Amino acid sequence: MGFDFEYFWSLWPAILEGSLMTLGAAAAGSVGAILVGMALALGRRSGTVGRILCAGFTEAIRLSPFLVQLYFLYYVLPVWGLTMSALTVGILTLSLHFGAFLGEVFGAGIDAVPRGQVEAARALGLRGRQISFLIVLPQMLRFVAAPTANYMISLLKTTPYLAVVGVPEMLGVAFDRASDSFRYVEPLTAAGLLFLVYSIIIGRGARYVERNIRPL
Repeated sequence: MGFDFEYFWSLWPAILEGSLMTLGAAAAGSVGAILVGMALALGRRSGTVGRILCAGFTEAIRLSPFLVQLYFLYYVLPVWGLTMSALTVGILTLSLHFGAFLGEVFGAGIDAVPRGQVEAARALGLRGRQISFLIVLPQMLRFVAAPTANYMISLLKTTPYLAVVGVPEMLGVAFDRASDSFRYVEPLTAAGLLFLVYSIIIGRGARYVERNIRPL
């Protein structure tokens, strides 16, 4: 069975429509992961209690599979009276899972900022929150750009797991078309090409940030 280019091109409207769901989930999950990661990085430097709680959460998330976390939130939250759509649960799981990894990345970025600048800010009368948001966080951006982009690419490639709870993302659409026609090469090739293109765009964006963002 050869590669049917006519069928391949006919798939693109449906695949592109599914990619909008993939990109939306990935974008929302990325924002959530960055917020969770930043909260964990700062929490682990806020005191003994914050350090213990954030470290425990980080280890629990990092040492358990994403799919287990997805099933847990999807089926357990309704038992506790919290019902959300499959897409919302998927975004939440992406945020928590990759936020745990980004917490370590952001923590390393914070530690890379010279301590002398923090001490100088304190000498000028700035408080802890002001130092964090005005001195430390802007400077750590360049340090964490590349690893953060790597995790964002991994997050994008994890979105197909959302199909198991009914989210109509790109790879799920490709499999639906394949099951209808019993041709798998063309749909999966289309989905794979789009994943590749989106990953390249994220990587190029990270390199742009590294080249153009300098510590203040």
